[in-house]
Amino acid sequence: MLRESTATELVRIIKESKKPISFGQILVQANLRGVLSWHRTLRRYLDLLVQSHLVKVEEKDVGSVNPQQLYAMQHVKVRLWTGFEALAFHGLNWDTPRSDLYPVPTDLAALVRSRPLARKSVTRLITGLEDSLAYELLRDLARQSGGTELVTGLLATRPVDLAYMLRRSDLLGIGGSTRQLMSRIVDTYFSIPQDVDGRVFLQTREHFLKLQHMYASRGSLRLLETPGRGRLGISLVKGLSPAQIVSASGKQLGVTG
Repeated sequence: MLRESTATELVRIIKESKKPISFGQILVQANLRGVLSWHRTLRRYLDLLVQSHLVKVEEKDVGSVNPQQLYAMQHVKVRLWTGFEALAFHGLNWDTPRSDLYPVPTDLAALVRSRPLARKSVTRLITGLEDSLAYELLRDLARQSGGTELVTGLLATRPVDLAYMLRRSDLLGIGGSTRQLMSRIVDTYFSIPQDVDGRVFLQTREHFLKLQHMYASRGSLRLLETPGRGRLGISLVKGLSPAQIVSASGKQLGVTG
């Protein structure tokens, strides 16, 4: 996995240059600073920075077989794409509009977790799983897009980097709602709720308990007790019933239709 600290240092190298800087010069500076020394790894980082529109690259004819590539800053924010299509890329098992993608300005932490999504002749960088979940929850809480149910189904059935997702949610101002949602899922599967399909509950509970064991071993669940930044939509999340949570989990796992 690519590292945010490395991407940050490479951006600093490009920013500090008084003029467009070549690939070779970036590699020399990165090597001197102990950031990285392998040209193929540098290529991966620079390609991401260019695809995210944070950095631009121009080619200059220097009389050799390959033109020289010169890098310079283009924007102050990374641009990634998110939406239902990003959730589908990460394993969402629901029928949703496949063309639902929209751009979001974000940071290098999200960039190094992004993934390329090719559609015909266009390749876009989509947000990683945790960022996709956070952005979709934000969209539903702000605009009632219907995404909370989808986020619930994925959170209850897929392993996530919970610490990172909570940090992203805090940055987006939905830290309270994200903690509340995860707590509602935990409470549902550590109780015997009424008015739920018993077969679906038992199958989805078995799956979630494996995730819960992983989170407990990492100490991640204790993070749910920390204060979250932002109160947007917290009453909506509190209103989720155990039946809704179990139903969303069952649909994601294919237990129900």
